[in-house]
Amino acid sequence: MWTMELEFRHLRIVIAVADEGSITKAAAALGLSQPSLTSQLQRIERAMGAPLFERARTGVVPTSFGRTVLAKARSVVNEMADLRGEAAAATPTGPVELKIGGRPSPLLSAVVPLLSAAYAALHGPDAPPLGVQVHTDPSAAALQGRVRAGRLDAAVLCDVIGFEIGAAEGVRREVVVEVEPEFVALSERHPLAERDVIDLADLAGENWMIDPQEDHGGVGPLRAACRAAGFEPRITHEISDSSSAREFVITGQCVSLAQPTSNEGRGLVVRPLVGDPISNRLELAWKDLGPIDPAVLRDTVVEGYRSLVARNPHYPKWWARHHG
Repeated sequence: MWTMELEFRHLRIVIAVADEGSITKAAAALGLSQPSLTSQLQRIERAMGAPLFERARTGVVPTSFGRTVLAKARSVVNEMADLRGEAAAATPTGPVELKIGGRPSPLLSAVVPLLSAAYAALHGPDAPPLGVQVHTDPSAAALQGRVRAGRLDAAVLCDVIGFEIGAAEGVRREVVVEVEPEFVALSERHPLAERDVIDLADLAGENWMIDPQEDHGGVGPLRAACRAAGFEPRITHEISDSSSAREFVITGQCVSLAQPTSNEGRGLVVRPLVGDPISNRLELAWKDLGPIDPAVLRDTVVEGYRSLVARNPHYPKWWARHHG
């Protein structure tokens, strides 16, 4: 990557701009005039062949390519500091940033600490810390669009099997969970709540709730599964807010599909459906190389997901049969 006449001072310029988030502040920190720094940064970007920064409301932020360059630049600067006998702390070393997205679920909260540990293991204790930014969206298409646009480094996409959104140009995807069943959420006072497994046909008379922000509005897979079970679902609630959605279910006003890693309790039960009429596939999507290698990122997401399987007492049995 370091071709042409890029020098050590150029790396310091890139790092200073990223750490300060402003051309003006970086120029002051480096003892340069703003026009001089702007001119040097433009020459560096021409040498690299792509923009390293883009304008934001509060200043400038690294592009996706810029974050990759920054990770390498910080590594080189730290190694040079060691060779020169300088203190590593004398080098500007703000956190390396990773932006990751996924659907609203417990998964990302389980993955983030594992990512930090994996990054530290790969780069050693003297590497700049990994800062992780999280974005959630119930739409797999919206998440994939953010990856394609460089607004996310990676995202965990949930595709309903048979209703897949399809790949976007330039976005690479790899499976992290081949099959994940949809369970059903009921009030603990529901007549079927005592069952270990529920037949979808037994829910023919229920009011159903969906999240209208999900791909297909959540309607397509639900309608198809219910029709196969011999009835048309009565969809009476369209709610995106999880707190409101939970209240409607625990008060018995409706039922809904639920992730198998959902916690039960406080008036709610989450049960598997006979024959798994609706299933998902989870895939890791990325476009450019970020601060963590995609293979390491994928393994970390898999580890995080497996740590959640025991959250629902009915999921480990299903998991053992299908993934054991």
